Amino acid sequence: MASIQRSGVTSLRGLAVALNNRGVRTARNGRWQVSNVRNVLARQSAAKLLFIGGNYR
Repeated sequence: MASIQRSGVTSLRGLAVALNNRGVRTARNGRWQVSNVRNVLARQSAAKLLFIGGNYR
């Protein structure tokens, strides 16, 4: 997902479309929806905060 964002795609809808166009499937072998992208990005953000907050810099 980071490589797609670096290419200039920043909207949730755009990320979902790009993932689907690349043939990337969700964990349950489905197509990407805005809600899936939002949830993944939220988990990544939370994990990053835990990592930094836990002094694992």
